[in-house]
Amino acid sequence: MTLPETAARIAGYSNVKRAKVSAIAFSKSGQIIATSHNRRISGRKGKWTQHAEEVLLEKLHRLKAFDRFKDITILVTRINKAGATMAKPCANCQKLLDKHPVHVIYSDWDGNIQSV
Repeated sequence: MTLPETAARIAGYSNVKRAKVSAIAFSKSGQIIATSHNRRISGRKGKWTQHAEEVLLEKLHRLKAFDRFKDITILVTRINKAGATMAKPCANCQKLLDKHPVHVIYSDWDGNIQSV
């Protein structure tokens, strides 16, 4: 399975109707370290969704991935009925990502991969 196919499959697990987003962390050799998707959270006052990037960073910390891997890339992809579309991390997620030693890439409006 290719990385775009994997990203689409992971995004499909999302319970958010308006935007299905996946985030995949992989090593320099292409090994997938961890995956995540955005999710709707019920019962949390003031916060209704948890972004895929937030979930992924939590997983990477639990796995101690930042100690084990020195060159981590994160692919963020948004999937709609037509396929991959714009998934540039929001300002809050970008601030979180900037605090970590990662390289971020994302799908643009045409589904092409761009670098932050």
